[in-house]
Amino acid sequence: MSNELVMLVAEDDPNDVTLLLHALKRNGLGARAEIVPDGDQVIKYLRGEGPYADRARHPFPDLVLLDLKMPLVSGVEVLERLRREDECTEVPVVMLSGSALEADVERAYQLGVKTYFTKPHSVSELSDLLRLIVAYWSQSQRPRATGVTEHWVQDSQTLHQTPPA
Repeated sequence: MSNELVMLVAEDDPNDVTLLLHALKRNGLGARAEIVPDGDQVIKYLRGEGPYADRARHPFPDLVLLDLKMPLVSGVEVLERLRREDECTEVPVVMLSGSALEADVERAYQLGVKTYFTKPHSVSELSDLLRLIVAYWSQSQRPRATGVTEHWVQDSQTLHQTPPA
């Protein structure tokens, strides 16, 4: 089992995705970024639906980096859904948004984000922030592969918990 931190990154701006991947590579961080373009894909990824069903290729994340303003399903809507779904309530979510509006920050915390960052304006600042996030979450105590979340299977659009072997 790898100790690599798996981050599910929800980001709709291709330029921001490129900067994020560059910053991760530049830092040589022990993190794997699984990129999805919108909130709907976040939910599908976490449920292991459709193209994300193969957990060897798309492992359940240790952390979600969530953008606030996205098409289809916003970051706020994702947070609302995550808190209603048993298999997702414990996944830590870090908001990384272009919005610094106090109302957005407050709403995100009300819905359970662990922390909220405004997107940095330079690759250097983004690199520093990602280094901090990866270091913190890599060293934090949290359930890993033996947790309940790996034992969820999808059966006819309904999720059922299966006991660990």
